[in-house]
Amino acid sequence: MSARWLPVAWLAAVCLAACGEKPAPMPLAHDAYVWQRRWQPALSAALRDSADLVGSWRILAGEVDRQGRFQPIAVDRVAIVASGRPAIPVVRIAAPLATADDATLIADLVALRGDWPTSTTLEIDHDCGSRQLADYTRFLVALRRALPPGQRLSLTVLPDWLSAPELDDLLATVDEAVLQLHSLDKPARRLFDAAGARAWTASLARRTDKPFRVALPNYGSRVVLDGQGRIAAVESEVPLAAGQVGEGPGEGRELFVAPTTVAAFLRWLEKASPRHLAGVVWFRLPLAGDQRAWTPATWRAVVTHRETAVRLTGELQPGDRPGQQVVVLHNAGAMDGTLPAALIVKAPCRGMAGRNGYVLEREGDDSVFLRSQPALLRAGGEVIVGLAECPSGSGGVRIDE
Repeated sequence: MSARWLPVAWLAAVCLAACGEKPAPMPLAHDAYVWQRRWQPALSAALRDSADLVGSWRILAGEVDRQGRFQPIAVDRVAIVASGRPAIPVVRIAAPLATADDATLIADLVALRGDWPTSTTLEIDHDCGSRQLADYTRFLVALRRALPPGQRLSLTVLPDWLSAPELDDLLATVDEAVLQLHSLDKPARRLFDAAGARAWTASLARRTDKPFRVALPNYGSRVVLDGQGRIAAVESEVPLAAGQVGEGPGEGRELFVAPTTVAAFLRWLEKASPRHLAGVVWFRLPLAGDQRAWTPATWRAVVTHRETAVRLTGELQPGDRPGQQVVVLHNAGAMDGTLPAALIVKAPCRGMAGRNGYVLEREGDDSVFLRSQPALLRAGGEVIVGLAECPSGSGGVRIDE
């Protein structure tokens, strides 16, 4: 900066402070988890097409199953290099550490780290209970001693841990934390709670003096319930094997996170600028055709602040027999959107049955198809809401939000 402009810059800063104005929110840094266990051409294409949105990929590189067995995951290193973005290997530990052989597991992790020579960070994802945090801390201390000098260590943090005093010692063992703001909220049956996410982010900002990131969802899950209404299985990026869980009518439920909800939270993050917040990590990198994730275009719109209005339209289409009509809802916009609360089919058409989460009710001569549970309609997609009968003439369809 030229010396003659220094007084002007100084006066501008003083005026900004005196007037109580804050500088414009700084854009957040974005990473993305690559959590798929099978690398297919669609995944390699997604890395190529979305590389401009992220700083780093956080790639599932290995898993420790519930029996304590370590399994490395084969990844497409050519696709990673071609994306032009650095990669951070992540190891998911599903087994309780008390049942694992620490020495063997640490040796496996050190060996895996050697397979990623260009990465300076190793991330551990272990969802233990708060009572196991002290054991987890001791394990990470031993792991750090075994890693090469200068190797950074990252770990995921659960919101449940924020009230545990042992969290301070755990955070002291690592260089960075990733607060998981997405999870299956069992009582409420939801994947993301914006109010809770704000409180948890503020809480971690007070607890740590190290950089941290927050993990946000852009995916959906199918929850399978047992006969008592308890969660028996969750299907997301990995399909459930045939016969894995006995399923009867009505036992499966699709959960999702609305893009508008997450976009509003992102705006709050930028405005609030919590101390030590280093950025966002998305779970997970969306692929074209992935029915349990936002479309790549929707994810891009949210990350780049280019959200557009959702354009939903309803219409009647000819059914399988004369006089029968299919009630169809279209998303003609470029953004994924939530299904409307109701579609109203006007007389003389008369509703016959609801479909795909809509139930039929009547209001006078009109037929009302009410949404029984929230769902997401992908950009460019359509869904059959129900069937109607039109003995004469043609009825109209009105969307009621």
